[in-house]
Amino acid sequence: MRYFEIRSPQWDEPGHWSGEYRASHRWHLPGVDCPKCGSWAGMGAYPSVDLSGLEEPTLAKVTGPTNFAEYIRLVSLIRPFVAPEIPIKGGSSFGPMVGSMRGRFGPVTCWPSWVVILREDAVDLLNAEGLTGVIAVRMELRSRRSTSPALYQLEARPLSRLHPDCIGEWKTPPCDICGRPESFDLPPKRWLLRSSIPEGLDVFGVAGANLYVVSERFVEVIQRLGPADVTYRELPAAD
Repeated sequence: MRYFEIRSPQWDEPGHWSGEYRASHRWHLPGVDCPKCGSWAGMGAYPSVDLSGLEEPTLAKVTGPTNFAEYIRLVSLIRPFVAPEIPIKGGSSFGPMVGSMRGRFGPVTCWPSWVVILREDAVDLLNAEGLTGVIAVRMELRSRRSTSPALYQLEARPLSRLHPDCIGEWKTPPCDICGRPESFDLPPKRWLLRSSIPEGLDVFGVAGANLYVVSERFVEVIQRLGPADVTYRELPAAD
């Protein structure tokens, strides 16, 4: 099986679609001021995680980094609502995106570069073809056009890893106090660690990187719906 990274097109590439949206997730975990590794925040997003059972006003707004004790308290509140394989990191967002949209969208949109949006017919087709690992959460978007198809945010859980040889030595070790995971600059030439690829999944993410990885089956199905303003970069795998 071949795997690909979904990417935004280059800024000077002509587009096929006019769609734009302004939205943010319903809940947000602030970053943290860690006594060991300093102030930091990630960018993970898990729209499938429902925190409506928590009565915690801090999570309903975007704020700057919080103190360590408050951060640990918020993480402990969120953890029971999150699947074990999902890391809870400062700066993560949860729940559906809420906002507005205009224009027409292609079957798949990658904007900004760390968010992948699917049109409703794309979600239906992926499910009809039996693809696995497709977690698509409907966005709550207002539109002046009553005929606009619904949009869904694709969730990519960080279940795989980049090969250590492509990361090299330019990385920050994990923090044993705040739980900050290992971090690194995304290498321009990158490939997957074969043993970390989740078997049978057509969509997944990469630990330590905001990457959406999809199978060749995903690409083939989406391309049946016509042009999209995205590019696919193959991610080879090695032992």
